[in-house]
Amino acid sequence: MKQMNERQCPDCDVEMEKTSVSAEGIGDLYVGTDRDGGVLGRLGIGHQTSIHAFLCPECGLTQFYADLSE
Repeated sequence: MKQMNERQCPDCDVEMEKTSVSAEGIGDLYVGTDRDGGVLGRLGIGHQTSIHAFLCPECGLTQFYADLSE
């Protein structure tokens, strides 16, 4: 399994850079989940799981990843 800080762009095959994403000062972005069944509940993800953003410096593709280690 890749470390959270090791991401490759699927289009350019270059290392993506960790970046931050803002919702105009509203707060941290997170994935809202329902723990009553479903695949996310089985993975142990709580009601709010933080996400991390990665940006490709070549093409600008931005991807979000839920932190499954929490």
